[in-house]
Amino acid sequence: MSYRNLLALLLLIAWLYASILARLALQWVGPHSDPNFQHGIFVPIFALFVLWQDRKQLAAIAPAKSWAGLPLVVLSMVVLVLGVLGADIFLPRVSLLILLAGLIILFQGWTFFRAVLFPWAFLILMIPIPALLINRVTFPLQLVAAKWAAALLELIRVPVFLEGNLLTLARKQLDVAEACSGIRSLLSLVTLAIIYGYLLESRKWVRVVLVCAAVPIAVAANSFRVFGTGLLVQHGYENEAEGFYHTVSGLVIFAVALVMLFALHRVISLIWKIGPVASRSVAHVEERPTEEMRTEMGAFRFGIVSATMLATAIGLQAHSSTEIIPPHQPLSSLPSQIDGWKGTDNVLDQQTLDILGPGEFLVRTYEDASELQPWINLYIAYFPSQKAGDTIHSPDHCLPGAGWIPTSREVIRLARPDGSSIPVNRYVVSKLLERQLVLYWFQAHGRVTASEWQAKHDLISDSIHMNRSDGGMVRLMTPMLEGESADAAQARMMKLGSKFLPLLDSYIPL
Repeated sequence: MSYRNLLALLLLIAWLYASILARLALQWVGPHSDPNFQHGIFVPIFALFVLWQDRKQLAAIAPAKSWAGLPLVVLSMVVLVLGVLGADIFLPRVSLLILLAGLIILFQGWTFFRAVLFPWAFLILMIPIPALLINRVTFPLQLVAAKWAAALLELIRVPVFLEGNLLTLARKQLDVAEACSGIRSLLSLVTLAIIYGYLLESRKWVRVVLVCAAVPIAVAANSFRVFGTGLLVQHGYENEAEGFYHTVSGLVIFAVALVMLFALHRVISLIWKIGPVASRSVAHVEERPTEEMRTEMGAFRFGIVSATMLATAIGLQAHSSTEIIPPHQPLSSLPSQIDGWKGTDNVLDQQTLDILGPGEFLVRTYEDASELQPWINLYIAYFPSQKAGDTIHSPDHCLPGAGWIPTSREVIRLARPDGSSIPVNRYVVSKLLERQLVLYWFQAHGRVTASEWQAKHDLISDSIHMNRSDGGMVRLMTPMLEGESADAAQARMMKLGSKFLPLLDSYIPL
């Protein structure tokens, strides 16, 4: 490929992915960066280092262009379009890796791609895992950390009561929150294990062992950190267990985890001696005949690829500029008095709003002074547009993060006043001796679903067909009385819920 064509492709890539990469960089190091993925900045730097280290071997590989790269280029554009239109930030980032693979195979061939497979595959670690998936990992990690920490405390005869991710000590209750799940140190340690193994170990099986060992090491180190926090609280050092000292302890524990990884490598090296180290070189293939290389349709390949990328860029630009933002009544105007029920709004703090994203939120607690029955909490989240990647947070992740453990979960049909019914999630959650009933569902464009995955599918479909990405989520919660069944609590809750269900279409547009 000529330098002119290469420059043109780079400009097209910049047009398609500049905003996507800028947002990714801000997620690494920006003022509101994601602490779970701050290690991502080092991933492309190391990948470039590997390419630079192997530059002579790579230059020795003769181009063997393959049309097999073209389907990958087309696939990358499809994934990009689905991601952008579907308000997903993960798919567009993955599409860039698919595009790079397709371009390499199309213009350089399979042998060259195999030679750069490691740095290319390593780039996946720079992309934050979708919230839909990572939220399903963090809570089990919270439970493991709490369980192991409780076992260590009991081992040294510190009385502790464990319920889910809550540790109840004599002086204070500790909540092993999402930030204490260890996912941050786990992802960072796995990344460092890959880098460490590549630089300091030539045996592939040892590299695999080091990466696999990074997982239990990170989990164990984080559990020990929770144990240390509980020990400090038990002995009256509550201030030292929080704030600056808590942050420093996290860094120290991570350093200990690194030492454990290095120690494991040392033990393996002592038991299994390293033999002669083969040079890390890239396989060379014989050059194809000059006549055949000259007849390659390089310009034709470039034309097809550039046309595909250019059409995608123009289409996305046109589509994004015409997104429909439907009018709706502000959530705050939802009646605060319904029959005998009077609602009091709860103000969300700025930290919570930063996590939820730029949507519109209503948190209101209704009480009926004329009847002795528990309060009912209503939460509505509405996003006029989700194309910036800010999407609805499911209670399936938020409730466990707040210490509420689901004891039962099911999807039920909730009757509406007009005789129709909608699918909703029904959870019974508990924290210590408290129980609460939770009903929640996702709603957009006249459709209601209980499935977070179905809501994501509908978002992509509606964004393509209707050029709309707005949507909302509705949640109802109420404390359950002693001995009260879920059906009885639901019937009590719906004395209020049935009143405002018909009103929702004005606040979450059809």
